[in-house]
Amino acid sequence: MPYLTTKDGAKIHYKIQGKQSGRSLTLLFIHGWCSNLEHWAPQAKYFGRSHRVLRVDRRGLGKSTTPGSGHTAQQHADDIAAVAKAAGCSRVVAIGHAGGAPATLELARRHPRLVKAVVIVDAGMYPQPKIGDPKSSFGMVLGPMIDAMQGAHGKAAFKQMYQGFFGPKCDKKVARQAVADAMRTPLPLAIEELKVMNVSTQRIAEDVDQPVLWLTASGVDQAYISKHLKQVQFAQVVGSGHFPQLEVPEQTNAAIATFVTQL
Repeated sequence: MPYLTTKDGAKIHYKIQGKQSGRSLTLLFIHGWCSNLEHWAPQAKYFGRSHRVLRVDRRGLGKSTTPGSGHTAQQHADDIAAVAKAAGCSRVVAIGHAGGAPATLELARRHPRLVKAVVIVDAGMYPQPKIGDPKSSFGMVLGPMIDAMQGAHGKAAFKQMYQGFFGPKCDKKVARQAVADAMRTPLPLAIEELKVMNVSTQRIAEDVDQPVLWLTASGVDQAYISKHLKQVQFAQVVGSGHFPQLEVPEQTNAAIATFVTQL
């Protein structure tokens, strides 16, 4: 079971599999909030037949450890870049889900020689959130989530939030397992990881030069996103909640494969 130990003592768990041929790109999968690398298992199985596949547990999540600090998009990005280097990956497509999107965009911005393209899966783009400000749409999402988890019934609130991420057509066993995985995250860490999203993904995106696929389960403001990314395409799956990679893996895989083929 491979791990990389960072300079500050975090042990980052990762899995690498699949084929490496010539100058083929490695597909690097970055999970979302309180998720783990196993939530990309359908993609690893599918793409492992044609590509090298690298999956990473972000610090403190999955089987990775944390020294209790470094829970920022920038540090997550640097952790992941170090893992990619240790695994011998020099050209990657960085694929990030939901709460992993800030780290994925930061990875592209901070390590442009490593990241050749980006896929964002069911995440929004937003300016700096202002918690408590009615004019800040994402701030009005983050604030109540943090408040609920810091309250007397924080664990129950956390579970209820996570259960709500899955659509009605999702396989119940798949949803139950993902929720159970998330519930293993200590509540203080889950709150810290929410704060990772308290950044301007709009500002980060403006410095991303690589091609981007923005893949969602529901509609997004394409004009707004296009304004802040230099090269972006859009795709939308149907019949999915917030975890399209688990709920509709065939559609997700097809969209990613089409994008990667164009690179």
